[in-house]
Amino acid sequence: MERLLREVLAGKRGAATRFYHQYVGIVRRYLLAKLPSEADAEDVLQETFLSIFDSLPLYRGEAKLESWMMAIARHEAADFYRKRYVRRVVEMTSTLLEESAEEVGTPEFEWKKKQLERRFAQAYHQLSKQYQRVLSLRFELGMSVKEVAITMKMSFKATESLLFRARQAFAVVYEQTDGE
Repeated sequence: MERLLREVLAGKRGAATRFYHQYVGIVRRYLLAKLPSEADAEDVLQETFLSIFDSLPLYRGEAKLESWMMAIARHEAADFYRKRYVRRVVEMTSTLLEESAEEVGTPEFEWKKKQLERRFAQAYHQLSKQYQRVLSLRFELGMSVKEVAITMKMSFKATESLLFRARQAFAVVYEQTDGE
């Protein structure tokens, strides 16, 4: 482990600043290449160094320090894109949710709800008793797959397989019903 890193870990005065200045260039260049704007790169650069400093005590020296830091930068860049995607999805769906909230309780909404309930019940009752049971245990009673397996006296894998087949069968039957 290099001397500067040991000084940072020991809390030596000024060591963290020297460490930052020594490595900020390489991390900044990487992030500028990966992110859409310089402002985004600067934001992620700060997050990256916060993560680096938080994780330094965990660094074991199995990889080069620069490689280890680049892995953290790569994760922070991926987080940037994930957050951006989630933000976009939320923005797109917020107006849809507002419109949907306005529809709740209207006669049309209640009519559609009743139609879906009828269609669901019609499809459910066309399934075999075994499929009905596994679906009820899992989704109506909220049991885990392991709990369903124990209740039905089946292996975990067999229960997973049965549950998969039951869901597939329900989807097919549901598509064929009209709810009338």
